Amino acid sequence: VVSENIDRLRFTFGVQMLQETTDKGDRNPSSVNLLIQFQRSGIWNTEFDITINGKITTQYLASVVADNLPPRPFSVRMVRVTPDSTTDRLQNKTLWSSYTEIIDIRQGYPGTAVAGLLVDAEQFGSQQVTRNYHLRGRIFQVPSNYDPDTRTYTGLWDGTLKPAYTNNPAWCTMDIL
Repeated sequence: VVSENIDRLRFTFGVQMLQETTDKGDRNPSSVNLLIQFQRSGIWNTEFDITINGKITTQYLASVVADNLPPRPFSVRMVRVTPDSTTDRLQNKTLWSSYTEIIDIRQGYPGTAVAGLLVDAEQFGSQQVTRNYHLRGRIFQVPSNYDPDTRTYTGLWDGTLKPAYTNNPAWCTMDIL
């Protein structure tokens, strides 16, 4: 890693499968231990000591983020502490998926909202996390006889406009033009 602009690094790694089969054919949980290390002044220092536990029958990926980075340049490596499997009964092959260089930039988006959510996947089990947002829209000029809540027009339009919240694409487009 050589760039001075990097604020954080995200490491993504995992296992192809993680299980141990007994003589009777039972599949039991297993574990694998990994280290993520940074080289500082020629010495490798452990930043993360990671253990993945469980019975996993498909590829499983996890990520960690390193915030406190050493002076550049430095090297990164992942070390597998758990010995490699020597039998088909123990399936614990590990993989390094990616690393991401993160540069924090403060950006302003006036008149907009940004939503973010950080959740622990273990809280949801095997369910996919879903998010829903109800947007009220933005205040635009709309016809005086227009009701933005019901998107209906009452009576004849007298040619005047009024400010109102709306997410109606027609009035949003008119505001852009």
